[in-house]
Amino acid sequence: ETVALNPGASMGEDWDEAAHARSRELFVVLSVVYTAVAAYAFQTLAGEETVKPRTGGDWVYMLAHLTPMWAVMHTVAVALHRHRVRGLGDLKKASPHWFASHVVSMAHALVVTQAALSNLAFLWYAPASVKLGSRFPLENNEWLWRYPYVGATGELFTTWLLYDIVSVVYAWADLGSWETIVHHFGFLIVAAVLRGFYFAPWQSTVCLAMESSTPFLNVVMMREAFGLEKSDLLIKGSFMCFGLNFFIFRILLLGSALLHVVVHFGGGPWWDTPAAARQYEVLGAPRVPLWAGYMTVVVLIGAGALMLMWFQRIVALLISPPAQKLPAMEIEVVGHEANASDYESPAARRFRGSRGEQSDPEDEEAFLVAAI
Repeated sequence: ETVALNPGASMGEDWDEAAHARSRELFVVLSVVYTAVAAYAFQTLAGEETVKPRTGGDWVYMLAHLTPMWAVMHTVAVALHRHRVRGLGDLKKASPHWFASHVVSMAHALVVTQAALSNLAFLWYAPASVKLGSRFPLENNEWLWRYPYVGATGELFTTWLLYDIVSVVYAWADLGSWETIVHHFGFLIVAAVLRGFYFAPWQSTVCLAMESSTPFLNVVMMREAFGLEKSDLLIKGSFMCFGLNFFIFRILLLGSALLHVVVHFGGGPWWDTPAAARQYEVLGAPRVPLWAGYMTVVVLIGAGALMLMWFQRIVALLISPPAQKLPAMEIEVVGHEANASDYESPAARRFRGSRGEQSDPEDEEAFLVAAI
């Protein structure tokens, strides 16, 4: 077997670095702009604080405005990427649609995280019955003012789920993943029940706060587009922050939310009591059926089991020893197949990617985590 150096590697590397630099700059600029636009749109549509529950019409109004907004952002990002970034299009994980999807995901996650953490802090010391959905006592109940904002935050997340399903199907060659489709539809069903019956604000907020890990993972998933290696500080630091955030929010906090609903199940709004009847009559809130309470427990148990499985994979990736780094130059391997894709130069990865081969097996596993 022989290894021949490509005499044009230096020029190719310079071209690569320029394209990667433009990709990084464009990602940062669009993330900031999109986050600001999305935050303004959400705060406008969420409306003023009120004890009046948000209606189905409010939900439809939010969907009708924010879902197209995400789609427009995606389209603009694709166009700008094709105009500004050239030479990386043959890499699946540096394609225009991959880039646009993660820019929009970054903006959505930051806005949802801000709202969810605000709700989390507000409800932290709320009585157990309030966290499950009880609005009593009605008089001087400071917690009533937060219910509509919690509902609006869930609606915001739903708008992104709908957009992402459409974008994944439309750009299947670049974004296609059945894990993503199944995950999103599952979340849509759960969101429809929690938001539709307007209960369990604490459990809903905990689930929405789990989006706080997404920005770190987005950086990791943009590694090829940014021209970075797994050994680079930005990638290592982002993945470590992702793992720590995952443990805090998706293991500890989610587990506490499950424990909370199990321990206080008898005080939930799904029991037909005189207080609940008055609550529905005065506020116009929908009645919560008993099956919805049991569904909440089952969903949290299933989500917790899934998070534990994924966390095991994350830990395995964090503690796996790094391979020896290869020289950052384009190489042509004759006589055997190169198998150190993690540490190949971007140009070499493009060479293998153009042949339809997977460029990074571990990133494929990380992509399953991205479907959370």
